[in-house]
Amino acid sequence: MKPDYSNSIVNLMSSIVSIGGVTSPYSPLDAQSLSGLSDADNIVLLVLDGLGYNYLKSHKSELYIAQHLEKPITTVFPPSTGSAMTSIYTGLAPQQHASTGWWVYLKEFGLVSRILPYSNAIDYNVLGESISHVIDVTPLPSLMTREYYAVLSERIIDSEFTRNIVRNAHRVGFDNELNGLFNSVKDSLNHSGEKKYIQAYWPFLDEVSHMLGPSSKEARDHLLFIDAEIKGFVESIDGSNTTLIIVSDHGLIDVPKANTILTRDHPDLTDSLVLPLCGDTRSVFCYVRPWQTERFEAYVEKAFGDICEIHRSKGLIEQDWFGLFEANPKLLSRIGDYTLIFKEHHAILNSYPGREAIEMLGHHGGVSADEMLVPLIVIDC
Repeated sequence: MKPDYSNSIVNLMSSIVSIGGVTSPYSPLDAQSLSGLSDADNIVLLVLDGLGYNYLKSHKSELYIAQHLEKPITTVFPPSTGSAMTSIYTGLAPQQHASTGWWVYLKEFGLVSRILPYSNAIDYNVLGESISHVIDVTPLPSLMTREYYAVLSERIIDSEFTRNIVRNAHRVGFDNELNGLFNSVKDSLNHSGEKKYIQAYWPFLDEVSHMLGPSSKEARDHLLFIDAEIKGFVESIDGSNTTLIIVSDHGLIDVPKANTILTRDHPDLTDSLVLPLCGDTRSVFCYVRPWQTERFEAYVEKAFGDICEIHRSKGLIEQDWFGLFEANPKLLSRIGDYTLIFKEHHAILNSYPGREAIEMLGHHGGVSADEMLVPLIVIDC
């Protein structure tokens, strides 16, 4: 399914920033539970990385947060942490911020990056230049009249990406414990008597789901743990005139090991490329040598014709996959010549010389409903 940029995480952000006096080019989200948002003294946005709407619904009877589920909304394309979290932090779609997945080709530096750690894709060395050179939009939440707080794990609170993307926010770190996150949110709520927007991010459901698969017992148990902690947090701030909004950046699907393609097994594919694959593991951007386009297309049809769709990347911009309105000039260089979108339960990983690909049972970046739909959960406290 395609992102709906009238009913997406970008529209949710438009609703939030409008409360702080900021106008987004994207329409506010049509959601009854947000109708009283302007009356809240505090708005807390909790992003649970990897919590798909369909996954939540499959465990609905067990969950407290499901009682406050309003509806599904879409994430962005590709449904990847790199693109979706940049949309949540900036309030804009990939069409504007041009962060197009986890692996992003940076023409400015001539390398493939892991955009959120802001490192190269090979040895993970952090790039030495300011990320403002490659993500060059003004984040809308930084313009809000409300006090702005970003509550993040200590391992990313001072990263180059974080410092650039949250701008003037109070950055509040926590250890890797969920109660530490909620204690930091409560400290932020009590920091002053001003109206606040607090954004918090929990990455570990995604990490468990990647390693063991979203259908694993471990992923389910972690979701139940998160749910219990949220219930306790809501009870602890009852009467604070706080609206807690819970959303995600994407969902995941299970991909059997046998369905994970490694580029080292397809030299005819890699020989036609000038760069490693970019994007994510279920939608990849391909940079093809101009004289190899016919060979590339023929090989993709022969080897992957039953398990992926091939698109001209520029056509996806024209079809509004990345967002609406004028595109960032950097976008074309970030999405290559072709995009391969893999069908359900298939994924593809780069093979770098001397490095083994990480084995994962959970993947995202594709266009299944499990990956594209995320929950909108709203709790008034």
